[in-house]
Amino acid sequence: MNSNFTIPALIEDVVQSFEQAKIPFTVHDVQQKLSIARQELQGPSEAESFGAWAEVLAFSLSESRTDAGPWGTYFSPMGSGADKDGNPVYFPDIAGANTDVLNHWATRAERIGHPVLRARYADLVWEMTPVISGDRRDPNMARTAIDNYISSVSEAVLPELLYRFDAAIRALDLACLIHDAERITAARGHLIDLHRVAVDANEGLWWLAFDRLVQDKNAGVTDVERQELVDSLEKLILHFGDKSSPEKFNPHNTQYAAERLISYYVRGRQHDDVKRLHAIVGESFEHFANLSDAMLASSVLQTAVNAYRDAGMPEASKRARVLMQEKIGQSREQLTEITTEFEIQRDDIDKFCSNIIVEDLGSTFARFASEFLPKKKSLEGEMLKSLEGAPLTALISHDIIADDLVVAKVGSVNDDPHGRLLQYATMTFSISSIWLENALHRIIETHDVSSEHFVSWANRSGIFEDMTFLLEGVNAWYGGDLVKALHVLVPQVEKGLRGIARQLGKPVTKAHPSVPGASVAITMGDILYSPELTEVLGPDLTFYFLALYADPRGVNLRNNVAHGLIKPGEISEHLVRLLIHTLLVFGVWKELAEARR
Repeated sequence: MNSNFTIPALIEDVVQSFEQAKIPFTVHDVQQKLSIARQELQGPSEAESFGAWAEVLAFSLSESRTDAGPWGTYFSPMGSGADKDGNPVYFPDIAGANTDVLNHWATRAERIGHPVLRARYADLVWEMTPVISGDRRDPNMARTAIDNYISSVSEAVLPELLYRFDAAIRALDLACLIHDAERITAARGHLIDLHRVAVDANEGLWWLAFDRLVQDKNAGVTDVERQELVDSLEKLILHFGDKSSPEKFNPHNTQYAAERLISYYVRGRQHDDVKRLHAIVGESFEHFANLSDAMLASSVLQTAVNAYRDAGMPEASKRARVLMQEKIGQSREQLTEITTEFEIQRDDIDKFCSNIIVEDLGSTFARFASEFLPKKKSLEGEMLKSLEGAPLTALISHDIIADDLVVAKVGSVNDDPHGRLLQYATMTFSISSIWLENALHRIIETHDVSSEHFVSWANRSGIFEDMTFLLEGVNAWYGGDLVKALHVLVPQVEKGLRGIARQLGKPVTKAHPSVPGASVAITMGDILYSPELTEVLGPDLTFYFLALYADPRGVNLRNNVAHGLIKPGEISEHLVRLLIHTLLVFGVWKELAEARR
């Protein structure tokens, strides 16, 4: 080992303890133990500090299942941020890694015996060599990783089915990359075996193998294997779609399985099967609506309407739509009370949440919407108070820069109080993150809230004629697909504001600026700068939508999304949670507008 690279005994002891382990574990377990041991090192030398860091790095990198991360590799940092100069920083970062680190990982991959450890070390060398050293990859490392990932696909080695799926899929991905037919067959076989386990359990993860295999020509799937995958999902649809069995019935799983088969059957031009599955989805959600309260049913029925339409069943679609409109009307009566002011202790999250979450879900939604809606006068007072300690800052105007252009100018507090307030609101949106996250999580947990609950509440006053995209966006948030959630829901916010304008009897179109006789839809800006509409909305709602969506001095979310200006690194859980809050604001916009005028 290089003299500048030494593994401390405390770190080595952790690695060897996992090498000799007789119980299942994951790389996350290794990372936690190594991190603790590293913190316990007493006066390590420079070489020992570097060696400890290299071992922790090996198990701290995350696996990128959906994208290539900042380095274009399977492994990526757990998190990222920016330094004081705006340059990206990663946690952890591979910037300090060198050839010594790669050689150490390679030695581990050759000498260590436990498949979880060996697969990790070998995969790291295979994947990270071009990035760290610029050298070519060693196919032997890929083969070692594949063989040990396959050896890990056992409940005696990895503790949960998800981790075993991950190992089998990574083995298959690597085998396809190096065009190793024998290993492709082995990895595919293990993946199908796991699929059988998941299908028999009827609990989840049954989509992983189907999604990975059914359309991949490089995976070498045989006709028999492909038909088994298809038949297994048909079996699940019968199971989850059994309306006579409350224990089995699950309309969402029915839909998820059906959507996969529909995509498969569309490519195979099996049109009758496509219509059959759409009809099953429609029946499942119509039945689900009959089991639900009005608020949930009004949203659930949108899926039924769409499914019947796609099944070529117009009368059933109309029936479901009529029922949906009835449920929307009934759901408006579910709200019992709205409170707009709270006295809370900012350092007590539990007390904060208890002031919001009550027994009735409708009142809980209303409280949540009101609590996180900025109060314009209160913000003005807070902003002026904060500037008392920095009077010079209050006098200096500044520009807001994005890439190579000035997107907005903000004057002094005296010259541009509205612009300053918009910027202060942007800061408060960020500060609210921890409170918003905890409150939203506890609401979902306490009331067992589904995506349909959020969507039906958003349409409580009937401002959306069709809730399909709302459902798609909220479902994406539930599934962790923040990019989809953001890009689907932001346009729906603008649509919701047009729905409010329509209910107020205002025109929702305007003359086309350059085509005589043609019309275009009014925009969010048209609504939020219309004196007639803002008078009805009141100052707080108007300011809220301006600050979050439509003014370049604020978050400017609508314009950044609409014009393709938002960057991947700017899309966060908190940003999407702000969108979910907006949906709940829509549910009580009339009450909030009346209370704040």
